[in-house]
Amino acid sequence: MKNFKRVLAFTAAIALIGSMTACGNSSTPAETTATTAPKELDEEDKSAVAEVDIGEDEKLENGTIKWLATYDINPDLGKPKMFALELFESKYGGKVEWIPTTWDNRYNDLSTNVLGGSSPDLFPAQEFDTFPSKVIDGMFESFDDYLDFDSDLWSDGCKKLAELHTIGGKHYVAPVATDSKCVMIYNKKTIEENGLADPVELLEEGNWTWDTFRQMCLDYCDREEDKFAYDSWYFETQFILTTGTAPISMENGKVVNNISSAAVERAENFMYNLKKDDLPLPKAEFNWTEQPYRISEGKTLFWPCATWALWEADLSKFGEQGEIMFVPMPKDPEADNYYLPANMDAYALCKGAPNPEGAAAFIKCKLIAEQDESALAITEKQYREDYGWTDEMIDMWHKVREMTDANPVASIHMGLPTEQANIIDDAIKQASFNGTDWTVKREEIATLCQETVDELNKKIEENF
Repeated sequence: MKNFKRVLAFTAAIALIGSMTACGNSSTPAETTATTAPKELDEEDKSAVAEVDIGEDEKLENGTIKWLATYDINPDLGKPKMFALELFESKYGGKVEWIPTTWDNRYNDLSTNVLGGSSPDLFPAQEFDTFPSKVIDGMFESFDDYLDFDSDLWSDGCKKLAELHTIGGKHYVAPVATDSKCVMIYNKKTIEENGLADPVELLEEGNWTWDTFRQMCLDYCDREEDKFAYDSWYFETQFILTTGTAPISMENGKVVNNISSAAVERAENFMYNLKKDDLPLPKAEFNWTEQPYRISEGKTLFWPCATWALWEADLSKFGEQGEIMFVPMPKDPEADNYYLPANMDAYALCKGAPNPEGAAAFIKCKLIAEQDESALAITEKQYREDYGWTDEMIDMWHKVREMTDANPVASIHMGLPTEQANIIDDAIKQASFNGTDWTVKREEIATLCQETVDELNKKIEENF
């Protein structure tokens, strides 16, 4: 359920620059025929779409693409249509047909459709779980016959993430936008009342690092006063990625096991010491349930999460308007660059897709929308009017996106076979969750990790 909410929120406000979304629709197609219609773009915004140059492309012979996902790309009732969808419809004569599924059944439904000869065209890939095992199992095919990955439409970060998802020189995921997988949300009033340095100022000074983060947590936390450093489910893996090393990655088309790397160990030991000093919210004492409202109460210092946590109409759990702010994850002082965990708006092409040309046209519209100033203006307007963002938050959003695009890092361990992926993911979190020594957890999963990676690389060598 946590993963479902994360995907839903990521695609529901989006977006990443310029996507005015309409995702988050949990209704079935039949239910969308209610009397309340989707909200169309206003005439000014439609005019902006009409002025967009898509090159020499013509309308599609077959404009319908089939989209298998837990949410609809089409706008929810009463919600605005995203810029890219308006572009796809008006320029290409496109249409998105939603094939609904559930989080638990999404891959079963995909497999059933692929094997049954009724494949959809596109499948969401932003959770980093479509690759590599699902590609190796034959659920997806490459985009290379339909998309030019050398085109200037792709940002630097998107190109890097596209390269991460390659086997045999072929691209199996199309990332259209990047953002940070985790930012540190906080309440400015809490910072001021506790005499702490403003993280924004530390960032501007080049001094927002693991060390200053840790010292801030030490200065703030006090169990007797029920004050802890951070909560949420999104900290551990993303913190590791600030080293520039992912637990499981891809290099030259092969799966690479970095579980025993010095960088991962250093990050895990850092989190182990945070737990040993009683700094993170003790989840076990709160029935393993997130407590976001504590941010507004001044009882928890940071809420590590992606910016989708701030795409809600009611942000009172974090504080009053003007009190809420965020910064990127702190920099690893030993890293050669400021690496940040990457989030992406991304798509996978289903095996046997009936309309890959239409799918490619939709992705091109998403890429164009990412670079269009009108689309950006629409997104900023939504953030201010619908979510109460301040100019300071908008500026930081742009800064974090630019920093992430420069040095994005992602782990593909959730793209391993499901059982192994869950075991590895759980082990990564235990130093922070339960204060378990990393060397103990690492030894528990070392053999499993290497055997899994070896088996996948064997299949790659034999089949690609």
